[in-house]
Amino acid sequence: MDVSAAGQAILLAVLACAVWSTGASALGVRRNDSRLAASGERGLFAAGFFVLAATVLMVYAFFARDFSLKYVHGYSSRSTSPMYTFSALWSGMEGSLLFWTLLTAGFAVTAVAVQRRRRPDLTPVATAVLAVILAFFAGVLVFAANPFEALSPIPGDGRGLNPLLQSPFMAIHPVMLYLGMTGFAVPFAFAVASLVTGRLEAGWFTSTRRWTVLAWSFLTVGIILGGAWAYMELGWGGYWAWDPVENASLLPWLTGTAFLHSVMIQERRQMLKIWNVALILGTYCLAIFGTFLTRSGLLSSVHTFSESPVGKMFLPFLAVMLVSAFGLLGWRYEKLRSQRHLETMFSREAMFLFNNLLLVTIALTVLWGTLYPVIVEAVTGARISVGPPFFNAVVGPMGLALLALTGIGPLVAWRRASWASLRRQIFLPLVGGFATIASLAVSGVRSAGAMFGLGLTSFVAVATIAEFARGARAHRGTGLLAYPRGLVSVISGNRRRYGGYIVHLGVVLICLGLSGTAFRQSWSGTMEPGGTFAIGRYDVTYERPRVYSTDEKAVRMAVMNVSEDGRQVAQLTPQRNIHLVQDQAQSEIGLRSSLTDDLYLVLAQLDSNGRITLRAWVNPLVAWIWIGGAFMALGMAVILSGRPPEQAKSAASGGKAKESVPVPV
Repeated sequence: MDVSAAGQAILLAVLACAVWSTGASALGVRRNDSRLAASGERGLFAAGFFVLAATVLMVYAFFARDFSLKYVHGYSSRSTSPMYTFSALWSGMEGSLLFWTLLTAGFAVTAVAVQRRRRPDLTPVATAVLAVILAFFAGVLVFAANPFEALSPIPGDGRGLNPLLQSPFMAIHPVMLYLGMTGFAVPFAFAVASLVTGRLEAGWFTSTRRWTVLAWSFLTVGIILGGAWAYMELGWGGYWAWDPVENASLLPWLTGTAFLHSVMIQERRQMLKIWNVALILGTYCLAIFGTFLTRSGLLSSVHTFSESPVGKMFLPFLAVMLVSAFGLLGWRYEKLRSQRHLETMFSREAMFLFNNLLLVTIALTVLWGTLYPVIVEAVTGARISVGPPFFNAVVGPMGLALLALTGIGPLVAWRRASWASLRRQIFLPLVGGFATIASLAVSGVRSAGAMFGLGLTSFVAVATIAEFARGARAHRGTGLLAYPRGLVSVISGNRRRYGGYIVHLGVVLICLGLSGTAFRQSWSGTMEPGGTFAIGRYDVTYERPRVYSTDEKAVRMAVMNVSEDGRQVAQLTPQRNIHLVQDQAQSEIGLRSSLTDDLYLVLAQLDSNGRITLRAWVNPLVAWIWIGGAFMALGMAVILSGRPPEQAKSAASGGKAKESVPVPV
């Protein structure tokens, strides 16, 4: 079988079906013709089927070691393991775009299939929007980034996968990230549909709320797994460097988080309609912007692909999206204006609004810091960089304010709060915060920023746990297991609200982990076998070198014994390996992780005499970042396990208790 010809034919079929779906859906809306609208839906389904077929064919080519395809030759070899052979699908420019198109098609087909009966008024327009997006990506694959491009003469083996990508994290991190980015296409399409049709009531976002939460959940997990990959594979002792492509994934997360908060004000008080539409439109545009940055060649990053014509195609598409979407918003501006206003700045609505303003301000700050070097180079020709010092100095204080609102917001009543009620509820969290600061001061901590940050973390943790305690107390029975049963009962009875609280606890734990940066210690130097150095509470001894080879790589390893108080607690083996197929060096870290700190060793060099050059860090509290990520994932699962809004409303009308308005997620 000629895989190249078959693959290119299938991609042309995707493009043709997506274009047909766009035209038929749009014409069906214009003529109010249900048959044309149905034809547009079938065209979208056909496009989704052909994208799936193209992806299956590409996976087959990888496992068949069909090096007649340039992409297969470039990202796999006969020695590549099955897991990394599969993950090679999204490891390069062309394959990642094919995978992105597959996920977009999957979301589009599923959303249209589900919503065409629930929202027949919005679905035809949403179908047209989703088909336009799908047609664009199919066009990119056909004309600029064809993964089925043939290679001649056919080589006997491939170049193999980049060693940095041969990590379990990279087998799942891009999948989660792409699911999050592409998932926002669904609420974007239905928001556009509401603007086009003039049906601007809350139905458009209640119909797609679960899609928004699902996309945000995937994006959250993807960002955290990306941090874990950077920590484990890049050998620099950190997990977030404010890299431009890291920032590009953070931007839609920030605006998506703002939307999930402010949409509750519209649900409860019929306010912020314009703001909510603008947020969801901007979130998907930022997702496309991140894809443009990754593939444009404008930025230098370990995450970016090589420069190609793809970037030049994304820029006009992004411009058309922005102008069209926000042009529609301007057209419907008067109809979206709310007749209600904040009654007081001392209310939960106001807390949510402040939360939104901070999230959007952080997003704009990150966007400006990311693009500023590009703008300066375009105008003056000078190359500059904007790095962690800028982002930490500007975003850090806003992040702390955001954390404070996470604790204060749920304590404040809707519409108008009373000082007496707030004093009662805030007393215990304040005690927890000040007790933490006092304990740190007594223990010898002198960093005001660290003490304030940890005190604020304790404040939010106590405030959030107190909400669980109040709910469990209201639902408790009798006996030894009264409170645990009450807790299970209150969570299962209001999954949106308490799932949100679990997410908040995850955020608190991540902030706890981030605060450990203030106490970080480092060491670097050369060592002979038998040499020892001290770092933090550890004594590290270089025992011996070890050198060996496999079919895939030449391994150069240092065996390091780790002791604490004279007792050996670990043996670590940091490595500096040469991957033979790629002729590329890569470090494998030595790591001892605990709830209190991580000992992190990187072997920079091992010479023929057994002398090593080593870098070491003690990173306090890092494990809590990953634990916090697990809590966030658990909270999101609880939220998504609840009934959809339509089912909850139906149950309420049948005499069952209706879910109350949730807290922020």
